[in-house]
Amino acid sequence: MKSASRFAVSALAAAASLAALAQSPAQRNARDLALFQRYASPPQESVHYFRTDGFKYLGTNAQGDEAIALWTGVNQVYLLTLQQPCTHLDLARSIALTSTSGNVNARMDFVKYGRGRECRIETIQKVDYRAVRAAMKAAQSAPGGT
Repeated sequence: MKSASRFAVSALAAAASLAALAQSPAQRNARDLALFQRYASPPQESVHYFRTDGFKYLGTNAQGDEAIALWTGVNQVYLLTLQQPCTHLDLARSIALTSTSGNVNARMDFVKYGRGRECRIETIQKVDYRAVRAAMKAAQSAPGGT
């Protein structure tokens, strides 16, 4: 009987792991976007910008605008909502931002990517990335977490 119980527990754990792997990129993007939005401050007009340490495409929000997370330093992350269309932004390997005197401004500046493609930045929100990481870690350690 004990081996049957162990098998059932192992099968359940394997099923949960497979379910996590079975998420489509769109599902992962939606989950991540919701998390970044949850820990984002109200929109701000601009951000002083030195460099891009990385970015992550987060998909489309409820209003149909595309969004990215932009890292500008350790735990310094901004959620940028972009005006449509951002054709193939999800395939971009790198991005650049336009700026004026070191400031990136909402509704004025652009995310540039690919060969001459660009999207206007609609909103800029600072993200509490430590809280995002803690929530991700909690979700992964929870039963059935991804």
